[in-house]
Amino acid sequence: MLRNQQIIIRKAHPPHRLRTLWVQREALLALTFRQIRGRFAKPAIGLTWLIIQPALQALVFSLFFGVLVRVPSDGTPYPAMVFTGVALWYLVQHSAAEGANAFISAAPLLRQTPMPRLYPVMASTLSASVDASIALLVAALAGLLFGTHPGWPLLSAPLFVFVALMASFGIASILAALCGVWRDMRQMVPLGLQVLMFASPVIYPASLIPAAWQRLYALNPFSGIISALRWSLLGAPAPDWTNLAISVGSAFTLGALGLWIFSALEGRAADEL
Repeated sequence: MLRNQQIIIRKAHPPHRLRTLWVQREALLALTFRQIRGRFAKPAIGLTWLIIQPALQALVFSLFFGVLVRVPSDGTPYPAMVFTGVALWYLVQHSAAEGANAFISAAPLLRQTPMPRLYPVMASTLSASVDASIALLVAALAGLLFGTHPGWPLLSAPLFVFVALMASFGIASILAALCGVWRDMRQMVPLGLQVLMFASPVIYPASLIPAAWQRLYALNPFSGIISALRWSLLGAPAPDWTNLAISVGSAFTLGALGLWIFSALEGRAADEL
């Protein structure tokens, strides 16, 4: 009996998975809106905290690095410059933190429904992009108070936020897969985010990096994105377009890599639920 028995091994089928993500998109939208509503159940408190959190962090950075250390800001008011970096970093930080806990926080939902396992990661990134967009709008308004003049580049800001969204999704997907299989890796996420923040021009301009290292530095997708957002929202000097192209390519590569790693490890992560 065993000799005639056939064993069928299902192989990964990326086009089919992408098609499934699209067909069940209503579940993704519902999950995203649920996360947004959870944070804005009381709009006054949720919106106030969303603005105060990056504002206080920008204030601390401005006092230590802008006043004491006197970090240059390329002619842009330092508080407005660092506020923009912190506001965008909220997207990265929130996406990574939620992604690292995706299989744990969404375990009941994943057990009871046939929903794609990538949806909790995508929902956390999409909801974080809404928060970051609001914080960036506040950063632009704060820049006006400091005398900045953004001009027509302001129209390109949504494009740069979308690129940041792709990079953040890649990081969140990688962390979701790795932390889903090896749960102890979650302890390393805060330290990794700290290192990545200081490796990105959040509290300093990208021009501070020596010219010989600029191309290598541009491989960090957030180096070009943050510089481009400061040009768009604050009227800062235009970014180096070659470096920006490298950062954009790196962001989309990171998004694709995150999707591939998640697809390869999601089965093992699901077994740990």
